[in-house]
Amino acid sequence: MSHFDRHRVFLYQNYLLYAIAFLIPLFPKLVPICIVLFGALSVFAIVKGYSRAEMSEVSILLLIFFGLHLLGILNTENQARGWFSIEVKLSLMAFPLAFVGFRFVNTTNFNRTLRMFLYGTIAASLVCLAQSSYKVFWLGEKYYHFITTRFSVTVHPSYFALYLIFAMLILVYLEWPVVKKSGVKTLSNLGIMVLLSVALVLTGSKTGFIMWSLIALGTTGVFVREMRMKWIPILGLAGLMSIMGVIFQSAPLLQSRITNLLKVAQSDEVNPKSKESTAVRYLVYSSSFEVIKSQPWYGHGTGDAQDVLDAVYKEKGYQNAAEKHLNAHNLFLQSWITLGIPSLVLILGVFLVMIVQAIRNRDPLLTAFTTIFFIISMTESTFNMQAGVVFFCFFTVLLARRSGAKTFGGAEPQIEE
Repeated sequence: MSHFDRHRVFLYQNYLLYAIAFLIPLFPKLVPICIVLFGALSVFAIVKGYSRAEMSEVSILLLIFFGLHLLGILNTENQARGWFSIEVKLSLMAFPLAFVGFRFVNTTNFNRTLRMFLYGTIAASLVCLAQSSYKVFWLGEKYYHFITTRFSVTVHPSYFALYLIFAMLILVYLEWPVVKKSGVKTLSNLGIMVLLSVALVLTGSKTGFIMWSLIALGTTGVFVREMRMKWIPILGLAGLMSIMGVIFQSAPLLQSRITNLLKVAQSDEVNPKSKESTAVRYLVYSSSFEVIKSQPWYGHGTGDAQDVLDAVYKEKGYQNAAEKHLNAHNLFLQSWITLGIPSLVLILGVFLVMIVQAIRNRDPLLTAFTTIFFIISMTESTFNMQAGVVFFCFFTVLLARRSGAKTFGGAEPQIEE
């Protein structure tokens, strides 16, 4: 049997899917190697006639969005920053093209890919906890080495919070219904959920904690409806919230993040020299709207958006934002400033197509993924960081292909090892 016959090619691709899913939260720098190998196998499969070229609607929109950024280079003075932006966004092209010669995964392989991301996120959480514990309990460092960037050493805290949220959703998706699982299995799943929840709080991500609260309340509501002993999920939520409360009470820095969020929401003015993240975001958003009101419909070009924002920061005296060259911290505002109305319409179209497909196919995981990424994109320029764009493109293409395959029916290909 050939090492590259039809069966083995798709088997290798599944192994690479597992590797990518596992590495995204743990060793993201190794992901590009897997993407290249995965794409090469797709091309080989098409050339050999093992598979036909196939691309979902979402993949086509991602390619057009990437092409628009390439075109935007022509309207860019800061070429160095423009090409760096293109480099960061390469996943918008890489994943749709890499999947073009890959047949949709069957249920077993699909679930295994999800589980590998869950395992990778668990491993990343343990690595973060281990390095923080070493610094605090062995080296005698301050407690804040358990918080935010000092805790999240594998990925930026905001994106690690996103990964943790999605890992929890995967756990619920794979293990549902919980009431039919064995007691040991239920306890182990509960332990994983507690670990991921604690890690999420320690990232210090306010958006992440809000999403976690909604998921916890929603899941508890479903459990109360489904389970005969309704006191169990309520007691579980109370215990989990108590653990979160202890963490917040023990970490003044975490308390201050929530307090500052409330202060900014209630205040009429924000100190232009403030360094607190919520206050700075308020200043950044106001600056972004100032730019949008006066810009041409086609935006400022792939590499000039940051220069335009920096100029507004300096004009208004927003010292911290100017020194750190902060982007719009909102995917939609960032896209609008960069390449104008066409870019904004395209990125909104991506989310619209995803949510319509998810609802039409009654796909809870695609619905959840689209929702949480949309929410974090309201507070982060998610396509300006590889941690955001790689995660989004991988799961968007994977989930859209899987959901689309279920729509068109047919027997699932058996590619299990």
